[in-house]
Amino acid sequence: MLIEGRVFQRFAPRGSAWAASLAAAMRPQLFGLGAAPLALAGLAPRALFRAEPERPLPSLLASAIGAAAGDVGADLAAVTAMVARGEDRLADLYASSQAPAMWQLIGGLGPLTRAELARALGVTRRTASQAAMALEKADLATLRPGDHALAPNGAHRGS
Repeated sequence: MLIEGRVFQRFAPRGSAWAASLAAAMRPQLFGLGAAPLALAGLAPRALFRAEPERPLPSLLASAIGAAAGDVGADLAAVTAMVARGEDRLADLYASSQAPAMWQLIGGLGPLTRAELARALGVTRRTASQAAMALEKADLATLRPGDHALAPNGAHRGS
């Protein structure tokens, strides 16, 4: 699967100690974590930053990293299925050449307006509108009333 340099992200779960995690990632030695920087922002649970943790630090880190790896695996599986669904539905349809890239964007990031999609893809608004119509015709996405954002059909991460 080719994502072409686009960034997909998972937001920190509600209640995560993101500020403390970021501090630990930037200055791990202050937390007794050694000199190597750790990518903990949005990943570490609050329990990791208690004065007296309920479990040993290595155990807390291992479970946080394991949970993050599970989330990454689930995200990759969802994105792979979403891209395959788009390829299937767009294969027999004469569609704008931008439709697959647009499908990847709204599938990964959620609803975006045609203007946002045009800027992200470096195309005109007319080209973005044609690609949006192709996605609607393929029953992959719909234009939301109100904000006119193109939203993926079906239940998946970005919707």
